[in-house]
Formats: sequence, C-alpha cells, structure tokens
Amino acid sequence: MKITHKLRQKLLDMLPQILLTMAAFLLLASAYFFSQYWKAHQLNIAYHNKSLLKQTLKNDEYLKAYSIGYLLASQNKPIEAQKAFNIAEVTLDPELRARAKYSIANVHFESAMASSDIEHGGSHRRSVERILLAREAYKGALRIKPDMYDARYNLELIDRLSPEKRTEGYENSPDGTIGLQPYQQNGTALMKDNTRRGLP
Repeated sequence: MKITHKLRQKLLDMLPQILLTMAAFLLLASAYFFSQYWKAHQLNIAYHNKSLLKQTLKNDEYLKAYSIGYLLASQNKPIEAQKAFNIAEVTLDPELRARAKYSIANVHFESAMASSDIEHGGSHRRSVERILLAREAYKGALRIKPDMYDARYNLELIDRLSPEKRTEGYENSPDGTIGLQPYQQNGTALMKDNTRRGLP
C-alpha cells in the first residue's frame, strides 16, 4: 500500500511535465500540418494562374514537378513536360510515381500519333519508337498501380491500333535480350525496351 501511494504521488508530480510535453508535441504537429496545407494551397493558386511555370524547380519537389509537367503538356510542350515528369517519377510516393509514368507514356503516345502523319513531316520509324516507349511507360505505371484503368486502356489501345508495330524496331542484343534498335535523339540514346513483355 505504501509503495502504491508513492507511485501515485510520483505520477502526480510528473503530471504537469507530461501535459506540457503533450501540448508541445500537439503544437508542433499542428504547425507541420498547417505548413503542408499552406504549401498545397499556394501550389494550387500557382497552378491555376500558371505562375508555377515561372518558378524555379528543384529536383526534390516532386509534386511541383508533376504539376509543371501537366501544365506544359497542356500547352503542347512535350519535351519540357517530359523533363518535369522525369523529376516527379523518382518520388517515393507510389501514387505520384505511377501518375508520372502514366503522364510520360501519354507524352510518348501523343508524339507517336503526331509522327504517324507522314504527309506533314512525320516518320514511321519515329512513331514506332514512341509507341514502344509509351507501352513501357504504361506498363511501368501498372506495375506500381495495377488498378490504374486509364493506363491499361491506353496500353490496350496501342496494341489494338497497331498490332503489327509491336515487333518492329527490335533487334537481338549480344546479351541475348531484345532491345530497341540503337538511335539517338537530342544526343541521348532512349531507353532500352524491357524484356518483360506482358502486363504486370
């Protein structure tokens, strides 16, 4: 009984300190969530008035990069949009990473459709290359988020629109894998096709 009384008294003595610690923790948590809300609010404002395009973009601002890429894509600036989406793609947030891959695929898909217009300077080979890149990006999005039906729909649409193109532009590599024929674009070789051909 004596020990219980001492323990109770000790807890009562510590109660003000415990309450003060909890209050400080709640205050810090509130400040953090408010700062996150404020950043999101400012980002939304900058997105709607398009002033976001004038802001400096850092490599760790993934959501901002995705928003900038979306705006650039809507302005028909695919090269700049893809650069922004590439930054967003390396985020640890699976939802945002899947959306970034999906957006990259859309950029390639639209470029493929534009390149298929031979009469207006298009290139069949370039269209095929873009289709292959779009397919891999859509599959990458589906590997992260299998229920992304827009990506699955577009992937199936590519295969249905141009089933004969699925094997064009390939060659056997020395290591036994199948990859895109080597070519350069803007001085940089584009990605090698993934050997996992099916849906995730």
